Amino acid sequence: APKAPRPALLSLLCLAAACLPFSTADAQYDKFLKQHLDFPKTWSENDDLYCTAMMGKRSIRCQGKNTFVHTSEAHLRAVCSSGTSHGRDSRDSLGTFRLIVCTRLPKGPCLYRGISTTARVHLVCHNGS
Repeated sequence: APKAPRPALLSLLCLAAACLPFSTADAQYDKFLKQHLDFPKTWSENDDLYCTAMMGKRSIRCQGKNTFVHTSEAHLRAVCSSGTSHGRDSRDSLGTFRLIVCTRLPKGPCLYRGISTTARVHLVCHNGS
């Protein structure tokens, strides 16, 4: 049976640098949402099919690993204002989120193994949001 991800924090890059121009920060945030946020969760028969479909739908096919978070954008953004601080812009969520971790299978076309889990998330925020 496939191993579930460890309950340690799963890192998600929100907005990398506070010094980015505003329009660049907006583009980074939009890319983050496209690659990691799926709420409400898109239905699929199983996690493997979910991952393969979502990676294609979000134009991130053939990437080695990706995590989809199943919560509202508002709940995710709240981590930046209420999460545990780890430096200037780095925050850990206080609670856990529903996730699916997608890992590319080693052989063949871009197919994925998906594993549902819950975990706290780590975000790099921009100006507290």
